[in-house]
Amino acid sequence: MEISDEVLDPSSVANAAEREIRVVFQETLGLIHIALVAHYGLHDSEATELEKDLFLWFRRFCLRPGSRSPRQSRSFLLVASCQFAREYQKYVVGSGVRETDERLRTLLEREPADVAADFNRSLDLITFRQSTDV
Repeated sequence: MEISDEVLDPSSVANAAEREIRVVFQETLGLIHIALVAHYGLHDSEATELEKDLFLWFRRFCLRPGSRSPRQSRSFLLVASCQFAREYQKYVVGSGVRETDERLRTLLEREPADVAADFNRSLDLITFRQSTDV
């Protein structure tokens, strides 16, 4: 077995991984924002702050040893988005800071993975449309 003269620069691998994480997060951000604001009823400023936390979480999640690629991990990002939003709204509503309605109460009772599955189907449709437009 021969060893190649080319040395793989670890920083270039890390930079490529970071770029892919950013791209996947950016591609999913619109859907995440819809989930946070339109479905979970967060204010734009609250959603923006949660999105920052979600990016940091997603980055760490994707950079763990043995992790799937960021594209393959997108479904986990959607589950985490729903989990973050659910817990945040439960806290805000539970502390009396914000009123709730029946639609939000019903959504907060659902498991984040189930809500994320609905969004994942939307993402699959968007991806399909983009691939057929090319």
